[in-house]
Amino acid sequence: TMEYSIRAASVEDCKDIRRLIGELAEYEKVADEVTITQRDLERDGFSENPFFHCIIAEVPEQHKTKEGKGIGRALMSKVAQLGRAAGCRQLNFTVMDWNKSARDFYLRQGCVDITANTGKHFMRCEGEALEHLAQP
Repeated sequence: TMEYSIRAASVEDCKDIRRLIGELAEYEKVADEVTITQRDLERDGFSENPFFHCIIAEVPEQHKTKEGKGIGRALMSKVAQLGRAAGCRQLNFTVMDWNKSARDFYLRQGCVDITANTGKHFMRCEGEALEHLAQP
């Protein structure tokens, strides 16, 4: 089995986190939608009241392809452990509709495709719409 470790991210990881966000966006064909910067990550994730928490899987450099090595499962498990410890009862996330291998992976973990199974849709309000909604 491949050696790897999972740990809490630090502010020093923000450059690599931003790079990985960019790589994921390229893979998902949405690179033009990514506007977050390394500085945004440093401010938003590592201030006194962070907007997010992040964990990192450190993998030896020689292992370029990560699929099938158990790292994704280990990361999801760690997120679930942290969530349960914080009192969370659900883990919600999105996956691209065309990414069948990812959807199948999540289904194998016991996750449910709520859009397909319940008719619930994940909604977002941002930009001008959020400004409009914020008006009393």
